[in-house]
Amino acid sequence: MSLRIQNLEFIREALKTPHPRCKFLLNEEGVVFFPESQQHRSIKVPGLSYEDDYRGNAVAGLLIGDQVEIRFHSAFSDQRISLLWAQVAATVTAAGINLGPPSLKYQGRQLQ
Repeated sequence: MSLRIQNLEFIREALKTPHPRCKFLLNEEGVVFFPESQQHRSIKVPGLSYEDDYRGNAVAGLLIGDQVEIRFHSAFSDQRISLLWAQVAATVTAAGINLGPPSLKYQGRQLQ
C-alpha cells in the first residue's frame, strides 16, 4: 500500500543537494515534507496533525542526509514507525526518488 505524499517536488529537489535537510509529518494517511525552517506544529494538512503533548495524529520527523530521526509520540510503537517509514520509502521510490537506505531513529534509538 502506498502513502499519499505531499510536497513530492520539494523532497525531490532537497535530495539533489549534497546534505539534504527537511522536516516531515507522518501517519497512515500519508507524509508531508517541508523546509527545516518551519515548525512541525505549524503545518496543517488534511489527515496530518502534529500537536504538543501528543495531541496530534502524526509523528514529527527530520531527514538529515541519510539519517531519519522521528520524535516520540505515545500512540506510535517502534513497529508502527518502522512499517510507516518502509511505506514512505517504497512510495517515494515508486515516484522515481531514491531516499537510499537511511538510518531510522525513533526516540533517539536505532530501529531496524
